[in-house]
Amino acid sequence: MKEKGKSFLLLICLWCFGNFYLVFLCASHFYFQDLLYLNFLLLTAAAAGGWKDYCRWKKGRDYLEGKISLEPWEQEKAFGKNVYAYLYGKEEAHRKEIQGLIREQEELTDYIARWSHEAKLPLAAMKLINERSRDQETGREMKESIVRLESLVHTVMLGSKLHRPEHDVRYEKICLRNAIRETVKNQAYFLIRHNFEIKEEIGDFQVYTDQRWLVYLLDQLIQNAVKYRGEDPVLRFSAGMEKEDSVLFTVEDNGLGIAREDLPYIFQKGYVGKNHRKGDYRSTGMGLYFVKEISDLLHLDIRAYSEPGKGSRFELRFQDLSEHLFLSEDTLQKC
Repeated sequence: MKEKGKSFLLLICLWCFGNFYLVFLCASHFYFQDLLYLNFLLLTAAAAGGWKDYCRWKKGRDYLEGKISLEPWEQEKAFGKNVYAYLYGKEEAHRKEIQGLIREQEELTDYIARWSHEAKLPLAAMKLINERSRDQETGREMKESIVRLESLVHTVMLGSKLHRPEHDVRYEKICLRNAIRETVKNQAYFLIRHNFEIKEEIGDFQVYTDQRWLVYLLDQLIQNAVKYRGEDPVLRFSAGMEKEDSVLFTVEDNGLGIAREDLPYIFQKGYVGKNHRKGDYRSTGMGLYFVKEISDLLHLDIRAYSEPGKGSRFELRFQDLSEHLFLSEDTLQKC
């Protein structure tokens, strides 16, 4: 920019000197009309050069702001060789950094998956040993810890896949009732242990989603309902048509509820509401964070409603994806 400024100033000086020379030193041999015509030509050439520089500057700005893409030769033309070489070096370094981060993330995901599978072996052995135990009280406490560990291992394994889910999501038309039965079965030990009443008002609704991820999302909601249960706990599942192409699915409990001021933040990573910061409920703030991440992954609209002492209600909206997914009748689940 400084070099261009110096060049522009030099041209202005030359133009002023040329006009001074022609007017005062060559006045007897030079017509005024010729001077005007010459100045008109110079101004036209200057305007054309200025417009060309402006177009090049605008193209470079749009490229840097990500509005357009340019071929390498266009970048070199827009910025010049030196600037293009600098930008190319920065982009190359940024690309290598991203590739390194992706590789590290993949290695971490693989390590977590291997660790999760390895952890299942000692858990299975502990479960077998516990079944042979004659001390019923100790056996019951041991079983609760084992079930909780199995749930945590499952959470770690699926949670590690949330950031690289592109090869792990399979959309299909599923029966909502089947997904509910699977998640209730997963959490059966805690639901039975704490005498939960399950109410199901689902009907034969079918939705387009990935059943495995949906079940994991529901697992998190049920675990929250168990953790923050009240007296005579009730868990209610319901579904209905909200619009012609939308199914509203609701999970509701009658537990402790969530404070009004906490509701806008419950899906944030690690957020713990003010009612659960005393350590009574061992809250980590990760359960509802995973719920929001999975709902985004499955393109679901999720909303939470709650009132302290009266429980919580989570609404999931499923859209009709029949125009985007080509599924044969053999892949559809029957309710």
